[in-house]
Amino acid sequence: MTDSHHERSPCDPAVFDALEDGLLVVNDDRKVSWYNPALARTLAIQQDDAVGMDVRDLFGTHLLPTFEDEASARLLRQALENGADLPTRLYRARTPDGTRRWLSITGKWVVAGQRLIKIRDATADLDAHHFRVALDQSPVVIFAQDENLRYTWSYNQQLGSTDASIIGMRDEDAFPDSAAFLTALKRRVLETGETVRAAVTFPVAGDSRIRDLTLKPLRNAEGRITGVTGIAFDVTERNRVEEALREKTHELKKRMDELRCLYTISHLVEVPGITLETLLQAVADTLPLGWQYPDDTAVRIIVYGRDYYRGDPGETPWKQSSPIVVHGVQVGEVEVRCRAEVPKGAEGPFLPEEQMLLDSITRRLGRIIERLHVEEALEKSEEMFRGIAQRSFDMICTYYHDRGITYVSPAVERILGYAPEEMVGTEWEDYILTSSIPAWERGRRKVSRGEQVERLQAEVRRKDGETVILELNESPIVEKGAIVGFQAIGRDISERILYERLREQAFDMTERNIAQFAILADHVRHPLQVVMGVADLLDDEETAEKLREQVRRINMQINRLDREWMESRKIREFVKRYEL
Repeated sequence: MTDSHHERSPCDPAVFDALEDGLLVVNDDRKVSWYNPALARTLAIQQDDAVGMDVRDLFGTHLLPTFEDEASARLLRQALENGADLPTRLYRARTPDGTRRWLSITGKWVVAGQRLIKIRDATADLDAHHFRVALDQSPVVIFAQDENLRYTWSYNQQLGSTDASIIGMRDEDAFPDSAAFLTALKRRVLETGETVRAAVTFPVAGDSRIRDLTLKPLRNAEGRITGVTGIAFDVTERNRVEEALREKTHELKKRMDELRCLYTISHLVEVPGITLETLLQAVADTLPLGWQYPDDTAVRIIVYGRDYYRGDPGETPWKQSSPIVVHGVQVGEVEVRCRAEVPKGAEGPFLPEEQMLLDSITRRLGRIIERLHVEEALEKSEEMFRGIAQRSFDMICTYYHDRGITYVSPAVERILGYAPEEMVGTEWEDYILTSSIPAWERGRRKVSRGEQVERLQAEVRRKDGETVILELNESPIVEKGAIVGFQAIGRDISERILYERLREQAFDMTERNIAQFAILADHVRHPLQVVMGVADLLDDEETAEKLREQVRRINMQINRLDREWMESRKIREFVKRYEL
């Protein structure tokens, strides 16, 4: 045999020697007639050792034993045996040192009597594919720039139809709004060789995006800095979630402060024997707790010409006020003043909800003063109305089965808007709403059996068409041993029911907000897991570790928020337990 291995190659040997893919030519008798150096390296054989060898023996000795999948090896062996074409297929194999690799093997007849088989190590391509899949549409952007800070390579920029849209541009072309800051950072990397990290705002597709940018010097084989490479992680949503959490936490605190203020004042009203003066001073001391700047909030309550203060009442441009009205006449007002420094151009230190809270409190004070006036009047007429002194603020009536309502106290005019004489001779069913008839009938049956009825709640229509909720205590009227009717004492509890409903709604809102915070925290944690996955895929361990460190720091902040949410839950339970 005089022809050499290179002489048997189908074209210029230098061309095939330079290929990274292994090439193998097999005759129609399955004998190897030629192969290039890349195939010799792939099969770990010497040049020319396999020429003239049966291809089945060659693969069976040097390739198939390295396959991890026996089924794949069997399919390749059958194709070689049958002389059929080999469609492109990936095979999982291991090198002699145990490293896993993926081999792409394909083969077809190229000329009469000769078949070309190509074996290519596709491990790097598969790794790159996994890398691209992980990065595509993720918040991670990778890029490189030359010494003139022109973009030479970019992946996942998401600026246009392809990442190629940014190639050749400088930052002033691609990101004019952020160019000065970006250029300064990158010049610093070029000049010092340092790794630089910063948060930068980019306009992307009409939206402002915040990216956590890490820049490193790009060096050639001699170690000279030839450009800049960078990785940018989009933290816009994380920042928005954190801001939303801060806003929700602040809003929740404000609502809790307002509830605490409102329920504390409601609790003061129920203190036995409290005087109007004591009550008003206590309200002045309590009000600042419901405002967002309690330490800089001063309160002044004026009722019947007397002042009640909390804090410095000096003049300030920031002031809220609301009148106190008793029986339709203004008898005073409540002023809330803010002594805090407010930035120039700001609208003021007060929230709309604070004015609503102030109006609610002054209305409540007006009703309290009305009640105190009535109680004072009742005390003055104690000798005449001793029997009803404790209930004259409530409505008292008598009802007979055969005559209807025979007497109703003057309080009915305040509660229902009817003069007492308008209701005499009428039936209670004329005023009770349909929704309360079943409860009313159950009470009637109970009274008819001679039993007491306590705290019966019924919705009753006022003369002006409005609805009030009455709490009734009923006692049977017995004449000659027969129950002929009943006496009833009714109290308007509409306001109390309203406050109870508002209180339950407030607690329900608080519970939902706490649950939403936990969900927001989960929405932050899930993307962080993606970041950790991306970090594990990075070849640059230093950058990967920095990403992991940031994930750990964010997790620490989320855990801190979790603890704060638990504290918010404890506060809610405390307020609920003690009826604040």
